[in-house]
Amino acid sequence: MKNVSTIKEVGENSTVMFGATNNSLNTSSIGTNNSILSGESERTLNKPTSNNGAVSSSNGSNTSSKLLKDLLESANNLPKPSNSDLGSIHLTLNELQWKSDSLRKRRDNDTNNFTKAHYLLASSGISAEDIENEINSIKLPSKALETQQTHNAISGNIDSYLDAKKDENILAAIEQSLLAASNDFNKFINENVSIDWKERRDELRTSIGLSSYKIEKPSTKPLKWNRNKPGDYKVLTPLTNQGSSLKNLTRDKFESYAQIIYQLNESRLENKFFPLAFSFEELTKSFSDLKARQVSEAWRIIIELTDEKSTKMKLEQSFFDLYQPDKPENLLVFKKQLLMKSRSYLEQQFYNYMDEIYTKDDKKEKYATPTNINKVSYFLEKIIKKNNANLFENTLNVNEVPLWALIFYLLRAGLYQDALSLTNQNKDLLNKLDKNFPVYLQKFIDNDCIGLPTDLSERMALEFNQQFSFINDDLKGSFDPYKYALFKVIGKCDLSRKKLPDEINLSIEDWLWFHLSIINEFNSNLYTTSTLVFENYTLENLQKKIIQLGPKKFNASSNNPFYLRALLLVGLYELSVQYTFEQINEYDAVHLAIGLCYYGLLRTRGSDVRDELIITSSHGSYEINFSRLLGAYTRFFKISDPKVASQYLILIAMSNGGKDEEQISKCHEALRELILVSREFNMLLGDLNQTNGNKIPGILEKQRALISLPNLNDFYQKIIESAAITCEEEGRTFDALLLYQLCQEYDTVVSLLNKLLGEILSSTELDKPLIDAGNYENIQGEKSPMNTIENNVILLAQHIMKMFSNNSFILDTINVSKKQTSDTLLSIVEIRNLFLNKNWNDVLKEIEKLDLIPVNTSCDLLEIRRLAEIVHNNLDDSLIRVIPSLLIMVLTSVSQLNYSILTKQYQILSNEKDEISRLKSIAKNCMIYAGIVQYKMPRETYSLLINLEASL
Repeated sequence: MKNVSTIKEVGENSTVMFGATNNSLNTSSIGTNNSILSGESERTLNKPTSNNGAVSSSNGSNTSSKLLKDLLESANNLPKPSNSDLGSIHLTLNELQWKSDSLRKRRDNDTNNFTKAHYLLASSGISAEDIENEINSIKLPSKALETQQTHNAISGNIDSYLDAKKDENILAAIEQSLLAASNDFNKFINENVSIDWKERRDELRTSIGLSSYKIEKPSTKPLKWNRNKPGDYKVLTPLTNQGSSLKNLTRDKFESYAQIIYQLNESRLENKFFPLAFSFEELTKSFSDLKARQVSEAWRIIIELTDEKSTKMKLEQSFFDLYQPDKPENLLVFKKQLLMKSRSYLEQQFYNYMDEIYTKDDKKEKYATPTNINKVSYFLEKIIKKNNANLFENTLNVNEVPLWALIFYLLRAGLYQDALSLTNQNKDLLNKLDKNFPVYLQKFIDNDCIGLPTDLSERMALEFNQQFSFINDDLKGSFDPYKYALFKVIGKCDLSRKKLPDEINLSIEDWLWFHLSIINEFNSNLYTTSTLVFENYTLENLQKKIIQLGPKKFNASSNNPFYLRALLLVGLYELSVQYTFEQINEYDAVHLAIGLCYYGLLRTRGSDVRDELIITSSHGSYEINFSRLLGAYTRFFKISDPKVASQYLILIAMSNGGKDEEQISKCHEALRELILVSREFNMLLGDLNQTNGNKIPGILEKQRALISLPNLNDFYQKIIESAAITCEEEGRTFDALLLYQLCQEYDTVVSLLNKLLGEILSSTELDKPLIDAGNYENIQGEKSPMNTIENNVILLAQHIMKMFSNNSFILDTINVSKKQTSDTLLSIVEIRNLFLNKNWNDVLKEIEKLDLIPVNTSCDLLEIRRLAEIVHNNLDDSLIRVIPSLLIMVLTSVSQLNYSILTKQYQILSNEKDEISRLKSIAKNCMIYAGIVQYKMPRETYSLLINLEASL
């Protein structure tokens, strides 16, 4: 029976091969085994055997071989099963081995009569009885030995299966982690790095001696970081067209301006009147430089326009509705008011000039009485006549004073009633040619010096044409230029010529006053207008003329530059801010913009081109990028003086009437940037009582109504919580925790702490302390602790949870399960200290209290499964991460305790034997638990658990 034993041996070898085959090699392994079995069978069946063998001749071998071949061919002709459409079964080789053993046992217990199989074999010429006799003649091992071998094979195969399954899980986890890391890296590169491939191509062509597609090689780098990422702020950065600097801004000036801004915000908060323009005017006039004088005069113009000195009403946004370009009716009313106020300013300035000349001269006997008419008469004699002696040869004189010139300069000085009294006193002189002039002047004054009613305007125009229609440059000296000027100003006559005779030597201020006086666009039913385009003159026409002339014409006198004032006097407020920003200095431009914005005299917008100071709107009007202007200004002191910076940034929400959602959003964004970059959370947002967590509000919370967030929850959400989220995204964990506390998101605080504790406990080596108890020496040589709540998450978590526990209000807002998770994690911190100090029994006792690991020896399989289901279904991710370290601490403690008993010098006592049994039971439970949980632990961790258990 040598040949039979050989077949059995080959069968065993093939079985071994099945057991050792990998899942990934199922098909090829089975094919290999079949070929080995067939080949080896043929070889062994053809071998000569001993005389006592069952097969003794080659004929017998050939017959048997032929029978087996016929059997295989017949098997191919068997009918296909009806369930062939079920698909292939995907099992590993170990699973197939186990399944085949189960089927074999079932077959051994099955007593069914395979009659149909017998008939099928008989039809093919095979005797089933002969084959059965042959098989029964094979000597089988004893039943006990077979059972033991089967058990060993199954046990070995199960271990192999578990090892293979573990390897598969580890490889899948590693592959998933690598894929996620790759995707994250690619996403980060796409978002943060941009490469100009065309430019890179040109550089490569140039480097190898080929001509580039570009004419000139650019100086820019091909690799650059994208903007607008976390930490790249949008508002608190310089403007691209930075035309001036803050080098002249001393600390005293800075603090003086900041004090006014703070007082402004406090007054706004209390809804009180605040003289902003007057405050700035008082401050700037205290400086002696030329630029400061320009700005001081600018504030005087604003004071004149707003009547700030004479009113005690709150003036915030008082002109906003009138100044809107999309409301032409309101805008016309504003233009009229602007015209009157600007002329009044120029007239008062001229009067002060004449009065100063008059006062300085002690030898003015003829005009000793200080009346307005005497002052003007003195001015005519000492200034006008002195510069042009022949000017008054052909004029109407009153007491040797030219009447028309006297009336003109009375109007120029704003002395309208004096001019009217003088005219009425000299009616007899005027009766000849100009008897209607007193009427014209009276009606002009009655109509706020804007113009004449239509009928009088037409009559005065007719008289003008009769007297001056043929006037030209060749007729100089043949008419009175001041009478000509009065007809122009009062009657708006012949506006096709918007100039006065050259004999009247106009200063820049005189020129602007005259052009303001001949504007005739107001109220067509009452005031002078014309259907002819060239006979109309609007404020917009004057604005365009001033822009066309530019600063060079208006700043001809270096001691008295006038362009800034001209822009303000004609209502070009946005251009005045731009000019101040580029030509005077940045800080005055910022405060001028704030003042204009406060009164509603500045059109603002968060520009699409975010680095541009001024843009043109769809209405054709200018707009200032107010948020960027203030944000750029604070860049110099946002770190050193964040409180001051916050007061400026609050004002962004004031623009556009304080109701513009875009501007309010810009304000919130700017404040969040300030909070993040300055990290002055306590000053800006509030402080926390370190005992019970109660909050003391900061300056922004007190002034939240100024940024359109009167509701406290809205303030928390849009300012503090948004900043906290940004901190968390940027990895600024400690800042995020503090900000979440300040906005009373206590549940989020606990969640974040749990996440951080889980990361630290799972990533820190067990033989390393979580808190370094050492000290370090600072610059001053003082000893300070290495770890504090400012730099150690463990200490911070312990401090925060203790603080929360002292406040019942806070505890009520925290999710119970999150609080339990936090308590468990902090308990694990203490267990780690016990483990580090090698208190093995205490480690096991404390871990048992956690009710996470089956440390209790009374745990049966059901209890272990219950704990595993908690991990799968209910356990927080932070706790799941520390399960491996807990298992290692348990098995390490068990191993150490077991070793200490085994290495005792004397004989082990019975109670110590019980202890060893208990320790082994704990280790066994933990390994079963680890197998059920199937937690994706690192290979080293799992190997360590196995080695620790094996050492018992």
